[in-house]
Amino acid sequence: MITFFKAFTTGLMAPVLTLALLAHGASITTLSLLLGTYSLSIIAMEIPSGIFADLYGRKKAALFACLLSVFSYCLLLAANAAPLLFGCMITNGLARAFSSGSIDSWAIDDAVANGRNLTKVTSQLSILESVGLAGGALVGGWLSGLGNQYVGNNLLSLLLYVMLFFLILIFAKEHWEPGNVLQKNEAFRIGMQIKDSIGFVAQKGLMRVLLLIVFFTGVALFSIETYWQPALKALSSQTWLLGVVSFAGFFCVILGSKAAELLLIKKTDRGTVLLLACKAMFGISLIILRFQIQSSLFIGTYMLTYFFVGGGSVIENTLLNRMVSPGLRASVLSLFSFVLQTGGLVTSLLGYLVSAQMDFRNMWLISGILLSLGAVFFALIRFRECPEAATENAVQLPDTGSAEKPPKAPSYLTETNP
Repeated sequence: MITFFKAFTTGLMAPVLTLALLAHGASITTLSLLLGTYSLSIIAMEIPSGIFADLYGRKKAALFACLLSVFSYCLLLAANAAPLLFGCMITNGLARAFSSGSIDSWAIDDAVANGRNLTKVTSQLSILESVGLAGGALVGGWLSGLGNQYVGNNLLSLLLYVMLFFLILIFAKEHWEPGNVLQKNEAFRIGMQIKDSIGFVAQKGLMRVLLLIVFFTGVALFSIETYWQPALKALSSQTWLLGVVSFAGFFCVILGSKAAELLLIKKTDRGTVLLLACKAMFGISLIILRFQIQSSLFIGTYMLTYFFVGGGSVIENTLLNRMVSPGLRASVLSLFSFVLQTGGLVTSLLGYLVSAQMDFRNMWLISGILLSLGAVFFALIRFRECPEAATENAVQLPDTGSAEKPPKAPSYLTETNP
């Protein structure tokens, strides 16, 4: 319920977020700066929030994220100029940072504790989130026609976050025991957590490929999320279509997630190949989207793009969660979200320059080329260095139907956390 409603609430604003910002005082040029502020606030707090969730509990982090979201939507309701909009995006980014490392880690911890297949769980989470996003987008498109400045979307989002706060407060239980490393020395605990997390993601091989591909994914994903609504509105003036298209995009994420799950189960040792193929196709479809001038072709290409977004996300998360130990999970997931948001920040700055000088849709061309060429480059380098690099057996566990124990934690963690 928590995962679904969190995604549903996000989906309510998905069809109209950039349009709501424009209605509350933003311009097409400052739009990318507002979203860049959102990314910057996530970047600033992503790693600390993940460490907080690992050391003090996923539940506390998730509750704080809900409170920040409520405050953010209150600011958006009151905004009529840039200052309040920037405040809204900052608090929204902080909320995203505290929820990303806590909710995701929570779900994976539950899966590991109950001996469930990690690939299936990762796919189910992606599908559940996509169903929530799709349902929220459909409702959000309908709400967009009610009142001025998309007030219906804002109010319902605010109320649902209040409901989520109480759902988490009453029903949520921790599976990972937080805060049992050197209780008396908080600075040392935090220092060790940072050292362990950075040491983990600094590994050579697949880990570095994942980090780089996540950065390029962030650039591509933020470019489409920033500009698809103004682009579609220029092709069709029907407001309700925004909700339908957003719903269709999330539905395609579900299809892509399921397809990736089936492929990963059959081709357990070919995760890297599947990941890079999905990312390359994501980039190519984004390039195609740039040149669509008919609404029907635009919508079709948009749906295709999100099919590969869903597939790539499941493969990426499965590869990562196979490698990370429970004590580092929230911190490492936050580090990866940090890299994704860094890509988003680069997109916002580049988008500001592009939109000021030329058609803003050229951002899709630029980001699509970067992602597709990056995926091909990483594939060539990885397979030239190690022909058997398509298999991840050296760095991950086989994907069986039984419980998948995470790799042993580093010695400098286990010495103080038996």
